[in-house]
Amino acid sequence: MRTSITNKALTMSLALTLSLGLAAPSIPFAAFSSVSAAAVSTTIDNVTSVTAGSTVSIGGTTSASEVIIKVMNPDGTILFFDIVKASEGRYSASFTVPSDAAVNSNYQVIAGSGSDVATKSFAVIAPPYYPSPPVSTPDTPTNPADSSIIHFEASDIQIPSAGAATLDAKKASAVQATISLPASAVGTIGEKGLQIQLPSGVVTLPGGVLSALAKLAGSDSKANITLQYKRLSNEEAGASVVSAGQAGAGLAPQGEVLELVLGVQLQDGTVNKLSTFSEPVTISLELSAAANPRLSGIYFIGDQGTIEYIGGTLQGNTITAAVSHFSKYGVFSYTKNYADVPSTHWAADVIAELTAKHVVQGMTNTTFGPRADVSRAEFVTMIVRALGLNAKAASPFVDVKAGSWYADAAAAAYENGIVTGSGANKFEPSKLITREELAMIIARVYAKQSGQAGSGTAADLQSFKDASAISSWAKAAVQTVIHEKLMIGSNNSFAPGNHTTRAEAAQVLYNLLFEA
Repeated sequence: MRTSITNKALTMSLALTLSLGLAAPSIPFAAFSSVSAAAVSTTIDNVTSVTAGSTVSIGGTTSASEVIIKVMNPDGTILFFDIVKASEGRYSASFTVPSDAAVNSNYQVIAGSGSDVATKSFAVIAPPYYPSPPVSTPDTPTNPADSSIIHFEASDIQIPSAGAATLDAKKASAVQATISLPASAVGTIGEKGLQIQLPSGVVTLPGGVLSALAKLAGSDSKANITLQYKRLSNEEAGASVVSAGQAGAGLAPQGEVLELVLGVQLQDGTVNKLSTFSEPVTISLELSAAANPRLSGIYFIGDQGTIEYIGGTLQGNTITAAVSHFSKYGVFSYTKNYADVPSTHWAADVIAELTAKHVVQGMTNTTFGPRADVSRAEFVTMIVRALGLNAKAASPFVDVKAGSWYADAAAAAYENGIVTGSGANKFEPSKLITREELAMIIARVYAKQSGQAGSGTAADLQSFKDASAISSWAKAAVQTVIHEKLMIGSNNSFAPGNHTTRAEAAQVLYNLLFEA
């Protein structure tokens, strides 16, 4: 201690307390009321960035001449005790945090004189690494068991005049780490959104999600936004597939698999997770060099062994998808072999790719039925699934039973202007779809996607000897799909009234989705 204690009984009490590691007695602050006769108001400065083994300075303001400082361990025993003299209204003391202090363990600071006592708490964090200014990255790979907190400042965020702000965190551990940045930076970023570049992927947070994180921070000026990530090994990713049972059949890891957690860490160490997003967050993951991009997509891996196809768009060797919550996401390929679709079938590759993208399914677990005719309900379900459409209300069709397997698809297609029905508020779900009916649906979707309507002309039908058989209500649509090469004829015929097979429907869908 820096001051002598004249009260022998109190000295013995404190010494006994300290030597036994007991919780502090209730008498110290009251017993020292003689040290400062006047009532005072003591404060404690915020304590931040405390790591195991580090030296911590405790200070604050006071009008007393001396201040008693006590720091309590998480288990309630005393870690540090001192009586310090104040100078010009301030006091300070330093102590060392135990080298084995656990991350996120909370310590309490008590300071005061007489009956005037202030308290403050702090949490131990993992040793941070600050990327500014840039430092060289060692060639030695990071130990997979290591997990660090990498703290960035607002100055590390690049904010362009247009587009999303970016934070380069590629120098973080390739295995797992926590990216941390001040929640106050949200005000600087605004509605631009923030793209966080990780060693094995990119996460883009839109403005709405950043605002939600700022709300979690509340009035805590020291709060930090945290993005935790862990890169799963191929063995861990494969084990996730196996644990999914039948749902994981045919899946194989083909790139990065990340476990992501987004939240806000308050000054006292409390972490508030953001479990769902008001706007979609986009994640971009790299495919492995050996991956087949046509059969690969991003999948969500649930904690209960569930696996859900998310999809994504491919650019180079990176696939990007929008998600509404965080958990485990990874790149997997899906291979499904149908007994009735040999590799020599003219539509084999298309059927395999659309199956991998979960646009089409087999008629049974082992057969696709490439020659089977397609009903209106089946084709509408395929196209709604391919476009990722969802219904907001039930359809007006009187022959679409609520709860039927195609009810939601029919409603979504109607809401988006893809189908209008066959008259008298009927959808005729079981009716086999004709080629000219299919052309109508495809032309409407193409017009919505491209912003172009009626791109074909009568000249596009001149090569078909049955052009006159095309219904007047379908002629413009057929002209468009022929002109854009979304559909073709056979033997100089379009066969407008013929039914469409499942293989033909798959090819048309593929043309619309990937060739248009």
